[in-house]
Amino acid sequence: MNQFYLSWHSADAAQSLRASRRIADSGWASLGKNCKRMALLCLLTFTSNLVFAQSRNVTGKVTAQDDGSGLPGVSVVVKGSTTGSVTDANGGYSISVPGNDATLVFSFVGFTTQEIAVGNRSSVNVSLAADVKALEEVIVTGYTTENRREVTGAVSTVKAKDLVAVPSGNVEQQFQGRVAGVTVITNGQPGTTSVVRVRGFGAFGGNEPLYVIDGVPVGSTNFVAPDDVAETTVLKDAAAASIYGARAANGVIIITTKKGKRDGKMHFNYDGVTGFTVPGKVDNILSPQESAEWTWQAIRNTNIRQGKDPNDPGLFKHPQYGSDPNQPVLPDYILVGNRTGVVGDIDLEAERAKYNTDASKGPVYLVMPANQAGTNWWDEITRIAPLNRHAFSFSGGTDRSNYYLSFSLQDQKGILIEQDFKRYTFRFNSEHSLLKNLRIGENIQGSYIRARGLLGGSGGRGAAQEENDFLQAFRMPPIIPVYDAFGGWAGTQAKGFNNPRNPVANRRRGADNRGYGIYGFGNIYAELDVIKGLTLRSSVGGGAANFYNYFYTRPQYENSENNTSFTYGEGASSQFNWVWTNTANYRNKFGLHGIDLLAGVEALNTDFGRNVSGSGLNPAITDPAFVSISNTQASGRVVNSGQFRGVRFYSLFGQARYNFNDKYIITGVVRRDGSSRFSPNNRYGVFPAASVAWRISSESFMQNLTFINDLKLRAGYGAMGNSNNVDPNNQYNLYASQLGGSAYDITGSNSGVLPGFFRSRIGNPNAKWETSITSNIGLDGSFFNNKLELVVDLWRKDTRDLLYQLEIPAVVGPVATDPSINIGEMRNQGLDIQAITR
Repeated sequence: MNQFYLSWHSADAAQSLRASRRIADSGWASLGKNCKRMALLCLLTFTSNLVFAQSRNVTGKVTAQDDGSGLPGVSVVVKGSTTGSVTDANGGYSISVPGNDATLVFSFVGFTTQEIAVGNRSSVNVSLAADVKALEEVIVTGYTTENRREVTGAVSTVKAKDLVAVPSGNVEQQFQGRVAGVTVITNGQPGTTSVVRVRGFGAFGGNEPLYVIDGVPVGSTNFVAPDDVAETTVLKDAAAASIYGARAANGVIIITTKKGKRDGKMHFNYDGVTGFTVPGKVDNILSPQESAEWTWQAIRNTNIRQGKDPNDPGLFKHPQYGSDPNQPVLPDYILVGNRTGVVGDIDLEAERAKYNTDASKGPVYLVMPANQAGTNWWDEITRIAPLNRHAFSFSGGTDRSNYYLSFSLQDQKGILIEQDFKRYTFRFNSEHSLLKNLRIGENIQGSYIRARGLLGGSGGRGAAQEENDFLQAFRMPPIIPVYDAFGGWAGTQAKGFNNPRNPVANRRRGADNRGYGIYGFGNIYAELDVIKGLTLRSSVGGGAANFYNYFYTRPQYENSENNTSFTYGEGASSQFNWVWTNTANYRNKFGLHGIDLLAGVEALNTDFGRNVSGSGLNPAITDPAFVSISNTQASGRVVNSGQFRGVRFYSLFGQARYNFNDKYIITGVVRRDGSSRFSPNNRYGVFPAASVAWRISSESFMQNLTFINDLKLRAGYGAMGNSNNVDPNNQYNLYASQLGGSAYDITGSNSGVLPGFFRSRIGNPNAKWETSITSNIGLDGSFFNNKLELVVDLWRKDTRDLLYQLEIPAVVGPVATDPSINIGEMRNQGLDIQAITR
């Protein structure tokens, strides 16, 4: 009002000035009339100056009503004008206000807009309440987005701020403890692949969930930077997940990356984590004296078990601790050449002349002093490990486009020596409105990953299944030192300590082993709004990866069982995957009725490519700067190569949802999948599901219960498939040729052999999908002004036609791979409860 008032006076003053110029032309006859106009001009000019003189600066702070924290980015505008300001990082603001009648408008996404009259105040503080409607959650589910209020299946979400709070190496580990019904098993190694299970183990193998990143299915998430993730959605039952059909039986985890806002601004964001991983202390280990005494006790126990005198002096004899039945004696040297358990001093200079650790130069001769104080092997192989994770992003957009550009790095050391993980990522997401009804966009990422010194196969997951260096550390006797008398490695070459290997030596010898991967991943898409409510979408995505590794296995001399050869090997592989998805989505509301229809077709190949590898023994030059397979011994070289064709899927799917008055919701889903894992006999499978929901809180009898913001009861039933637990070659009878297994000198000439063939795989063309029938009853509730959210699910999953590799008689094929057949059933059931406070 005040601003308009001033503008009106400015325009009227211009007219008065033009009138004053006409005074000279009109003569004295009109002097009186023009004098009145001049007087009016002076009066209005004075009024304008008075109004401007009353303008003043108003300051204050905007906070959130629920926790009192300052709100940055809140828009503060003088009502009816273009004068405005924005709150700073702490919620503070400053704005110029004309007059005492001004009204300030405070607005912020997710909060209720407030209007406050300033009056004669110079400071105005505001507390904004959360806007329940604005905070209604929109989540990404199967090929589309849904309002959280309309979801009828068992669906959980994890927000970005909850993910980055965990300083782990990959997104998988950050699910731990965030979603009810999702179990994450990880051994803590940096960069290791975690075991993720959604509602337990449902098959004899292939229990991994399906991961979908920006609409592209992937086998792993380790190349994704956690700081790029906007939201993660977990689909747990058939009502939510069967839209993915044959790959959904183990649950679906959908990851959506960040996008820019179309607000006309560029936003810069930095996220950083710096910290340390502390291995902890292991102090309750035996001292060398205690270890010797328990060795003596073991001899007594053995004697008693065998019916002998437990203190018979003739039965006590140990290479290190002597033969006194009353007291074991700790030696001064556990090994000197071929002597063990040496008590007393030795001539070290004389022994140095005999010392030798290189078997190619003669017999190995070692000198190992006893560490009578004891070696804490846990401390020797562990360290305090630093962690650094940094991410930079630029985002923004206009009314016709948006973008998100990020760079991130993670450098994490493991608590185990000679172990680390590095990841560098680049991501670019954008979307552009070419026409009012046509949009195109892309999500592109490149990553470099290096994980060094991981224990266990399958990306570190197999550490518990092998005799790794942690186990070696607990098996090594404390009397053995890390190093011998002359700086070489010490170990169980000294007799009497069984066969553990020096774990410090193992780690140091593998320090030069390297392996890395370079990933490219993304998709491009186009969306066309054909008519109101109908959107067609086409997306083509996929990924490419290249891996390279090289390793050295160096000779050992300090252990009771040694590897005496120097081995060098290296390998490389490249692999690709692609997916093409086309959908049509129609949404509309007709009074109290709402419908949401989705239909689609999808084709994909999970993984195809080639690999090569080679290794050799005892290279002429062992320096890592010069060693190669070419300079290894020709007789010991092994080279291999292979190719893999991937698994191909072709699918048709549809979904229909009906919503009446935001109270009653019905959803139906069906998907038909075909996969190259199965023969034409059972190549296709159909997976339907249905679910309903009742929003109890929308009923009239609930209106007086003001502490309940939202309460929804839902139930679902349907089928999901699993084909992970079968090799694509399972459908075929295969044959192979091998020099040692199928070649024979059939002519008896003793001058050569002819190749033959043997059965290498027994096929089963009748294998079919594993099918999980799930039923789920759930309750979603929001209470006390949305400060408490409660999700409860009671569920059951019955899996039938389980695929199992059945052993068959050797007469059918003595070295053939056994076929997988459908046999057996499994039931999982449980109760998921998740409570969230805000």
